[in-house]
Amino acid sequence: MSLMSRLLRLCKADAHGVMDQLEDRGLLLKQYLREMEESLDQKTRQMVALTERLDRLAAQVAHRSEEMQQLEPDLNLALAKEKDDIARMLIRRRRSLDATIRHLKEQQDALSTDKARLAEVLSRQRLQFESLKARADRYCQPVADDCFSQAAHAFPMNTDPLENGDEAVELELLQRKEALQKGDQL
Repeated sequence: MSLMSRLLRLCKADAHGVMDQLEDRGLLLKQYLREMEESLDQKTRQMVALTERLDRLAAQVAHRSEEMQQLEPDLNLALAKEKDDIARMLIRRRRSLDATIRHLKEQQDALSTDKARLAEVLSRQRLQFESLKARADRYCQPVADDCFSQAAHAFPMNTDPLENGDEAVELELLQRKEALQKGDQL
């Protein structure tokens, strides 16, 4: 039984070795980066959609507030002329507008929270993507060494990317660009 299990293990190892040889790590890495970029693009489109929706809500709130302000003189006039039925109708309309404005503002608050959360995630993922892209570019550069030495150089094991000189500089550059963009947008 021991001989059979060893033979089976050898066949499995050989099959995995053949698969490793068939896979082009550079191509796989580029495909993963494309998928990450698509995901970032999708999140960016979500941010744009949230911004547009917030703008529409703000316009609706402004429109309803303006309507409510226009009702005040009519309501005061109806009260002054003792037209109680018209005053009741205007009060109902004003209360309805007030409830609608409150509801729209609640929606704005919820969307603003979602947008802030998404912006934070998107910012973090962009930094990670740019860092990985830079590392992948170094990995895919033609080097005289074999594939494993390239992988070890591009993706060092058990090291903190912030401790590496070039990566630390690249990460800080990306963070400063992101902070500058946020400053410009405010």
